[in-house]
Amino acid sequence: MNIPLLQKFYRRSIPEKIEFIVGIVVIAYGLLLRLRFYSLNLTFWLDEAMLALNIVGRSFAGLVQQLDYNQGAPVGFLWLIKLAQVVLGNHEYSLRLMPFLAGCLTLFIAWLLARRVSGPVSAIFVILVLATSRYIVSYSVQVKQYAVDMAVTLALYLLALKFLRTTVKARDYWLLAILGAFSVWISHAAMFTLAGIGLVLVAISVLKKDRNAIMLYGLVGLFWVLNFVLLYLIQYRGLVGNTFLTDFWADYFMPLSISAPGWTLTMLVGLFYNPGGISNVVPAFFILLLFFLGLISFFRKREGWAWMFLLALFFTLVASGLQKYPFGGRMGMFALPGLLICAGEGIEMLRAFLLRKPMIGLGVAVVIVGLLSYSSMTYSIETLIKPKKVEHIAPTLAFLNANYRQGDLIYLYRESIPAYRYYASRYGLENARTIDGGDYHLDRPGYLSEINQLAGNKRVWFLFSHIAGPENIEDRDAILMYVGQLGEKKREFSDPGTTIELYLFDMAQ
Repeated sequence: MNIPLLQKFYRRSIPEKIEFIVGIVVIAYGLLLRLRFYSLNLTFWLDEAMLALNIVGRSFAGLVQQLDYNQGAPVGFLWLIKLAQVVLGNHEYSLRLMPFLAGCLTLFIAWLLARRVSGPVSAIFVILVLATSRYIVSYSVQVKQYAVDMAVTLALYLLALKFLRTTVKARDYWLLAILGAFSVWISHAAMFTLAGIGLVLVAISVLKKDRNAIMLYGLVGLFWVLNFVLLYLIQYRGLVGNTFLTDFWADYFMPLSISAPGWTLTMLVGLFYNPGGISNVVPAFFILLLFFLGLISFFRKREGWAWMFLLALFFTLVASGLQKYPFGGRMGMFALPGLLICAGEGIEMLRAFLLRKPMIGLGVAVVIVGLLSYSSMTYSIETLIKPKKVEHIAPTLAFLNANYRQGDLIYLYRESIPAYRYYASRYGLENARTIDGGDYHLDRPGYLSEINQLAGNKRVWFLFSHIAGPENIEDRDAILMYVGQLGEKKREFSDPGTTIELYLFDMAQ
């Protein structure tokens, strides 16, 4: 038992003890949620399956090349997951290990950062949202890079505080240079964060007329840039030139017009909703009010971290306007902790405004925190008790394997192809006859030509997964309509709680 740690705890005031205990409880709950979903070991959904196929099907060198299925992820991130697969084996646990650890680490770092730059209520608010948001919890147990983006961003900010508040030694510059360069390799968003950190540290050194620090920060920054340039040449250049990705993320590129300010505010608020998990019933103006109050408070306190964060947002928006990096949704997840800290500081500012009546101020702050986190908290409890398994394809493939006969044909709806390919050998279907469905969602009669090719086959299975929105539902309905015109349905299967559907048709009529 660490006696000095206990003594330090007992020396705290009662409010500090309460804040510390609440923080530990919230973090423990967040860890429980992540462990719960990680331990379920659900099969990969569409996006995970596409990235997983690239990782397990390529060598380390092959992961540097343009990925299949129009996927994009940092080279270092891919290498670390590939390493886990090589060492631990090819299964969901190994491929999801790095995001899981990053998602858990995020809670601790976010709490430390929020406590150091803001107040106790703000810190509780930040980790409460990060701990319970359905999107953040979900990405913490997926083979995607977004949880790592968030953990890297927070770790860099926490490291930067050392340079703002303590005496800097020579080894600290080495640490900043090495960790910064490493972060560029495992997180696409890291360069925006580093740019904000670097500029603020240089600006402070200029104001202090510290030539030695200016030179050392310049060398550190140059090392970061060289790593970024190298990565751009071997990977990023291909990503920014991928027209599919550019079109897919088109709504998240800032318009270079008079509408840019309004678009920016809309996207900032959108991050609080998704991936923040704050309910849409909370008015956008209220969220923006808290955010800007927090910024005002930070400026009054001359908090250097706030400038680092704002500059990182600025550079991200510039890249967005140039159509190089989308800003919003899961691609903007790295910025969410900073946004939450600013909003949390806004809550602290309202509490300070009522300082003469501290209990009322605390009560108002608690009500605001409860309002903002209620939706994600209640959803997290529901899913903790009864987890969702929307794209868990294992039961369906097990059923298909048990009922597949020699000579059967399997039609794979376009969104089911990656998951089927990843799991086919696991369920004894690697030698089954398949036909990959095309994408005719813009011209659905095109599905009829595919279905006509299946005529004459006695037994044809139709596998649908990722039936996630109107486009996919209309695809499925169109395909089944055409199949029904040419054949007779014999069987169907769908595991309760999933959107995976399997149909058997006699097409020999």
